[in-house]
Amino acid sequence: MRLLIANASVVTVNPQDDVLPNGFVVVEDGAILSVSPDAPEGEFDRRINGSGKVLMPGLVNAHTHLFQTLIRGVYEHLPFTDWLRRIYACGRVLTPEDCFVSAKLGALESLRSGVTTLVDHHFLNRGTELPSATIAGMGEIGLRRGLARTIMDLGDLAPAEVLETAEDGLRSTEQLLDQQRHERLLSLMTGPNTPGASASAELARDVQAWARDHDMRVSMHVAESRGVTDAVRQRTSHEGVVAWLDAVDALDPNVLAAHSVHLTPQEVAIYAQRGVSVSHNPVSNMFLGDGIAPVVEMLEAGVNVALGTDGAASNNSQDLFEVLKMAPLLQRARTLDPHVISPAQAIRMATVNGARALGLDHLTGSVEPGKRADLLLLDLRGAAHTVAVHDVLSQIVYCARPSNVDMVMVDGRVLLEGGEVVGLDELAFLADAQAAGEDLVRRLQEAG
Repeated sequence: MRLLIANASVVTVNPQDDVLPNGFVVVEDGAILSVSPDAPEGEFDRRINGSGKVLMPGLVNAHTHLFQTLIRGVYEHLPFTDWLRRIYACGRVLTPEDCFVSAKLGALESLRSGVTTLVDHHFLNRGTELPSATIAGMGEIGLRRGLARTIMDLGDLAPAEVLETAEDGLRSTEQLLDQQRHERLLSLMTGPNTPGASASAELARDVQAWARDHDMRVSMHVAESRGVTDAVRQRTSHEGVVAWLDAVDALDPNVLAAHSVHLTPQEVAIYAQRGVSVSHNPVSNMFLGDGIAPVVEMLEAGVNVALGTDGAASNNSQDLFEVLKMAPLLQRARTLDPHVISPAQAIRMATVNGARALGLDHLTGSVEPGKRADLLLLDLRGAAHTVAVHDVLSQIVYCARPSNVDMVMVDGRVLLEGGEVVGLDELAFLADAQAAGEDLVRRLQEAG
């Protein structure tokens, strides 16, 4: 299959951040063959007219919890500790079907907001059934997907059903690896869920040692709340969660540290030294009142910072455009500097930085020859909220919404076009998902 996208404004996100005002991109057998300001010669099986539209890499959501899609808004009125207890308690009730429908719904919402790569941080585990169902649900939509099958070994808030020893959790992770070995668009990870709260130092150390041996990446919640950070300081001689994790040999370049809100300057330096990537989740951090992460300092230190929505129970949305806008605006407000993060930097956080955090930047995250065709076509001239277009990068960051998404392609396959999801009876599925959500909440209430 040879396809041409013609006459689009191409935001490449290549190392030079080139933007081609009138560019041409050739896709062949799922890969980007060429990116040029000149019309290519030859025959094409299909041509897509990009005139007046913006072609860019698909967005990467580096951190979410898809099981929460069916319970969005249910517990937001509760104090944080009670909220977290309710979230953990879902582990007693969740079925594979719940996880399948919730993941499919979250993936659909992500697709509609221009996401081509979606990472689920799965922490309510009973063996491999629930993460396997989550992977299958994401696969129904066709996104490039990651799943971190994480482990919890302590905590008063989590029910006994979801607590595991490192040995048991890693055995299940290995089983999951074996079961999913033929899934080409899937990247599997592991991790200690929340070191200092639901994961011990021994678990963090053992998981990292196992991940090194298996060439696997690690996802964990790090220093999200002041409460966890203060508890670690009180229990240990270390200044924070990051310093403590470094002391127990749990930080390597394979780590994707979600949140990372409460860091000291020395801990930012540790991240840079160890090559840790961060998933910044600004909307969730605001929603839960966690604080504002020192993103500017991390970027200045050379830390790779990606973006995530977090789960729908701590955001109520899987809209990465909203996250893309909030990330630089929060840093402007925090530093009192309106130029502290440029639109080009913000777009890199939402694309190639996310791919790098997953070890996938050789495959996706930018519009460059040789990479897989994970592409997003935006119509910025067809809606009042994005017209008039003068600065394409600024319009993407501060004006674009899911309604601007005209086409999404993953690995060369068109998943959404003209605002319609290919091959899905969307209204019927949404009705089924509503019923599934109501049934899950009923069972959660019955379980107390």
